[in-house]
Order: sequence, then C-alpha cells, then structure tokens
Amino acid sequence: MKILYDICSVKRYIFICIVWWFATTTFVAANPERKTIHAGEFVREYLIYTPKHSQHEKAGGIIICLHGFGRTMYDFVDEYDLSGVADSLNMIIVAPQALPEQDPNLLLNAAIINLLNDNNMSLNSVWGCGLSIHVSTFGVNMFNAELNKDVDDVDFIDRLIDGILSEYQLPDENIFMLGTSLGGFMTYQYALKKGNRLSGIISIAGSMGLSVKGMDSGIQVPVCDFHSITDEVVPYSGSLVQFLSLISLAMPKADVIDYWTKTNSTGKPVAEQIHYYPSTNGITVEKITYPDADNEVIHYKINGASHSYFFKEEEGDCMDHVEEITRFIQSHTSGRLNHNLNMTSQKLLFYPNPVQDKIYFDAESGKITLYDIAGQQLFTQSFINGQADLSFLKQGIYFIQVQSGNTVQVNKLIKK
Repeated sequence: MKILYDICSVKRYIFICIVWWFATTTFVAANPERKTIHAGEFVREYLIYTPKHSQHEKAGGIIICLHGFGRTMYDFVDEYDLSGVADSLNMIIVAPQALPEQDPNLLLNAAIINLLNDNNMSLNSVWGCGLSIHVSTFGVNMFNAELNKDVDDVDFIDRLIDGILSEYQLPDENIFMLGTSLGGFMTYQYALKKGNRLSGIISIAGSMGLSVKGMDSGIQVPVCDFHSITDEVVPYSGSLVQFLSLISLAMPKADVIDYWTKTNSTGKPVAEQIHYYPSTNGITVEKITYPDADNEVIHYKINGASHSYFFKEEEGDCMDHVEEITRFIQSHTSGRLNHNLNMTSQKLLFYPNPVQDKIYFDAESGKITLYDIAGQQLFTQSFINGQADLSFLKQGIYFIQVQSGNTVQVNKLIKK
C-alpha cells in the first residue's frame, strides 16, 4: 500500500509540474504583443511593448515608432531595438503597420516600371504621408502620383493613441513619435496636422513629402532630425536620380529645417562636431541646435553614412543613436520632473536664456541649483551682485532652480 501511495504521489507531482509548465509558457503574453484596431474601413495592426522592471504603477508616456517604405512593424522592432529606451524611461512603445498601396492603377504602373528598369519598387507597405513620386522613362512621363493619398494615416495614428491612453489610463502627455525613412515622412505629416498632441518628434533618414498637408497650421513641436548628406535613398537634396527615371522624393532637408525653425521661432543655430566616442569608421556628425526653451530643433548632419545606418558606440561610431534619442525624449518629458521640481511658467528671475557665459538675476543675491534633463542634481552655488558664471557648462538643456529670499522658481535653461 505504501508503494502504491508513493507512486500516486509521484504522478500527482508530475501532473502539477506539467500544469505549471503550460501556465508559464503558454499563457504569458508576448512583449511586444500584436494587436488590432479599426480605423476607417480598415482593420489595422500594431505591436505594443510595455516597459519591464518599472517601479511605477503606470507608464510615463508613449513612443509611436513608424517603419520605413516597404517594411513592417516587425522589421522596426528587430532592427531598431528601443526596448532599453522604453524600460529606462518607463514608456510604452507602439509600432503600427502601414497599409499596401490602395490605388490599383498605381500598383500597375509600379509593376511596369519594375519590369522596364529591373527595379524592385515594392508598394506592399506605404504610409499616406504626402509623398508624391514622379517617374519618367526614356523621357516619357510614366506617372505622377501620391502614395496612398486616400488613406488617412493621421486619423489612424490618432485613434491608436486614444486607444492606448484609454487602455492604460494615461494622461494625454509625453507622447513622442519616431519614424525611420518613410516613417520619418509620416512623423512630419502627423506633426503638421496633430503636433499639438506630441511632446516631440524624431526623424531618422526621413523628410517631408512634396504633397505634405498642413504646412500653414503653425503647430509648434520640438524636432530631432538625423540625416546623412550621403543618403542614397532619401537624398539630402530632396531628389533621387535612378537609371532612366527621376523620382522626386521630398523637400530638400535645408527647407525642412528652415520650416520648423521658423514655425517654432527658435534662436540662432549652435553647431558642434560630435566626438562623444572615438570614431574608427570616418563617419562624421555635425549637431546643429536651434535653441528654444520649449520647441527646440536639433539637426544631426551626418557625412559618410548610408540610408539605413544606425549609430552604435560599440561599432566605432562617434555617437550612439539610442543615447541621443533618449536624451531628446528626456529633455521634453513633463510630469515626473516637473512634479518633483515644481516647474513654473512665471516671469523668469534670470536672463538671458539661452545663456552663453554669464547669467543675470533680478535679485542681488541668492542660490541656484542645476539639474540635468533626467532630474539629477548637478551642483548648487550662491550668486552675488546679481550674476553667476556658467561658461564652464557643456552645451545642452538643463533645469535651474533659482532661490532668492522666499521666492523659489524652476525653469528650463539652455546652454549654448
């Protein structure tokens, strides 16, 4: 009887182990997780990544990540792993999927061009972002068309944001958009029409289409733009010459930057050569910052990189894309930092802003405390005679707390 009892115990133990294995392997939700949403007449797909190891009950914001021409949401997640950014910033990543081209005539023309020129112009995944293409062969105009012109991807992304905010019970703040290649075009298109919902936009090797809409909206939003002057797919000049055809892709990048600096009313540009890490590949980066306390424009003018090149410290690059993206998002995130430091929009107790060397105060004496963009305290010092010397600071964005008597004020400070 004891032997029979032991056998039953072993069987029961094995059964429990099997149940536990299925429970922990079969029913654990994937991360990122594939989901769908109805937008217009389409059922749209997206991937959503929720931050790991968060000490907060809720996420602190959303990063909408848009893939490139002919690519997929899975490609983006695989090639641009931003999970570390999401984890460190406690933000949700949402990577939606673009639709195939919906115009059958355009699909037919593209197929003909592919046959004549031995090209592989896939229209399986195209954002409706105001990108017009003009193609001619042997001097004959083949077609001039706007890709997915009847697909309202701005509305789709808007609905997607609303759904995420509702599902995760988040406030309508700290929403960023990041696009690569054609995803960068879509990022700019969304910002022109709905940029007031965004805390900042990031474009990597993208631009603004020739048929972009909303140029007269006047919407201001912080901009972070990465583009190589040696980009062979989305040229810095705005057009691409191929064998037997000319495809007009975008505005020249100089015009894109000019539009946003004028719209955002930024200050004079401050340029610096990036040498954050020793470079071993000859690729150079000039970082041009057009300062503004709320709506700065940062342009990374790259030389020597191809269209799809992604900077990584470990690969001998002078900078790291993930670090620069994280820094930009941190500097434009509200909520946690503002709550801790009691940010104010009152008349500044100091000037000028941006500051180059000396900063002047309305009061004769007091104390200043400086914080980095993540809210970490850097130093505290007293000031006398209504001034302090900040020439030793590196260029960048900081938060400064000014205390004079019973008055305490915290504001963003730009060092140029």
